[in-house]
Amino acid sequence: MSRRAILRWPNGSDWGHLATVPEDGGSPRFAGFVRMTDPRVQALLARVPPRRADGDIWEAHFTAAESELSAA
Repeated sequence: MSRRAILRWPNGSDWGHLATVPEDGGSPRFAGFVRMTDPRVQALLARVPPRRADGDIWEAHFTAAESELSAA
């Protein structure tokens, strides 16, 4: 089973918040901040369409296999 990750960011923000989800479920764990202009982030968002989460917050759910962002 691949580890899941979530990238969340406020609309128009330069920074996003990356969290990983334990394989047994449970609450997401903070994994770091990423620059939204990072080419790896842009490539991920081209493959995984983001969706609106809360108000002006966007998020993208993906697996570790879909991006090296969650490799840490």
